[in-house]
Amino acid sequence: MPERAVILQKPLVLVLAGILLVVALVASSTVLFYMFYALFALALVSYIWTRQLVDNLSVERHLLTKWCVAGDVIHEQFKITNTSRLPALWLEVRDGSNLPDYNAGIVENLGGRRSKSWSARVVCRRRGLYRLGPLEIITGDPFGIFAGIVRVGHAASFVVYPPIVDLPGIELPSGRVQGSSRSSARTYQMTTDAATVRPYAPGDSLKRVHWLHTARRGELQVREFDLEPAGNVWIILDLHRDVHLGEGDDSTEEYAVKLATAFINKAIRENKSVGLIAYGSERHVIPQDKGTTHFWRLLEVLATVTADGTVPLAQVIQDTAVGLSRGMSVVIITPSIDRSWLDQAVGLLNKNLTPAAVLLDPESFGGQGKAETLAMELLRLGLVARVVERGAHFSTLALTKREVEEKRRGAERGAVILGRLVRGM
Repeated sequence: MPERAVILQKPLVLVLAGILLVVALVASSTVLFYMFYALFALALVSYIWTRQLVDNLSVERHLLTKWCVAGDVIHEQFKITNTSRLPALWLEVRDGSNLPDYNAGIVENLGGRRSKSWSARVVCRRRGLYRLGPLEIITGDPFGIFAGIVRVGHAASFVVYPPIVDLPGIELPSGRVQGSSRSSARTYQMTTDAATVRPYAPGDSLKRVHWLHTARRGELQVREFDLEPAGNVWIILDLHRDVHLGEGDDSTEEYAVKLATAFINKAIRENKSVGLIAYGSERHVIPQDKGTTHFWRLLEVLATVTADGTVPLAQVIQDTAVGLSRGMSVVIITPSIDRSWLDQAVGLLNKNLTPAAVLLDPESFGGQGKAETLAMELLRLGLVARVVERGAHFSTLALTKREVEEKRRGAERGAVILGRLVRGM
């Protein structure tokens, strides 16, 4: 329910009325009594006018853009209605949204039993989790003695995903196990690749039961899984606060997120499993998986990460290496040119993994030191290395109709959870 309140804006009017009443009683002056009656009547009429407006004003908002990638336009429509007979000679609608450069509020007048509609648009230039609303209507009487406030709705969340981009010349590293999509070896562990189904055998876990085939054949059927395919990827995104440089779109943080998005997009399109490790103030470890749903799950994480972590890259790599299987690829994205993490990166080679490093050149972002020197050392040690400088051209990729629909459904499913998150902030 909307919150409605009437606030006295000019208490001096009531103070003056009180003084006139006292003086009129003492002096027994008819003129002063008339002045008191006029001032009191003015205050009473002003209060009733404002109260009527507060009780009869309402505003609606309709979000026409259910989701947004950085660079897209968000579009909302609004409608304010006055069901009172009294006109609102002035009113202001304030929007509590925190989207950058977004101002959906208006200043208007509205006749009795009238309504007005308007729309608001803005280009969402920065990824992130933002707040839409709540709305607040401020109005009052013609004399400004009272102000009425109507607060409508709750804050709702709105995710702006990072742009889906590609950086020409950067490819996914190939795993060390031969094979393009599947391993021919069966495994008793559950992986992302289901090979076939077979009849249930004593000892099989119920988690492996394929219920659709069971219903069709009339007997329990279980899934058999392949070993993880070659080339499956882990993305390690370095979010240590001491190594990042720059501000806004020209920061190493934004470049690192774009690079992570590019690698994830490549992996998903090549039907490879991809996982994400990002240690900021909140540690994100998203297990490997495939498909469009998983893609948007990863982008939802990348929409909100910030370079405010305290765990050094060397420690992140060490923690990651413990749970990795042989033959996988590991992409390390970092602006750090400190050699402290080299030993841990080389250790990935010793575990039959394929590590690759994408280095954001600090000098091009206004820092000290060139990434080229470290890249040459990484190459000498047997790692794949690539340097990305400020100003590198990322090409924006278009989505297919199916991907757009998947994204829309995913955004609607997550709206309730994210709305609770924002309301708790």
